Amino acid sequence: MTDRLGVVDRVSALHRVDLFASAPGRILLAVARSADELIAAPGDVIIAEGDVEHHLFAIVEGRVRVEREGRVLLEQGPGSTVGELAVLVPEPRSASVVAVEPTIALRITKRVLDDLLADWPELAASVISALVARLRATAGQEVPADR
Repeated sequence: MTDRLGVVDRVSALHRVDLFASAPGRILLAVARSADELIAAPGDVIIAEGDVEHHLFAIVEGRVRVEREGRVLLEQGPGSTVGELAVLVPEPRSASVVAVEPTIALRITKRVLDDLLADWPELAASVISALVARLRATAGQEVPADR
């Protein structure tokens, strides 16, 4: 299947994702070129609770819901990521992610992210800052282990 997004669209979408928002354009270009495109229909499971995987998804279009043991924890839309902790420390997924509406996401693997972090330390600072901000914003709320 042909990707729906060109590289310019991918870079633009990644710029709106908090994990990558402060990364320089050349890094976003590298991420955009290395990401795989996922197209999900409503009801498609993007991440299955309990699976051990090593990638994250940046939501470009559509909405997904994060659920644990059948209970909806939150919904995410464009500009958000799901599964980001698993790309840093692969462990069983603590929640499932299901498409609520037609969704396009960019799949970024641990290998790709590790290579990019090694080549561009400023990306590490961007990712860490975004994760810390997210943790602070959710302090006191239930936070899924790997979203």
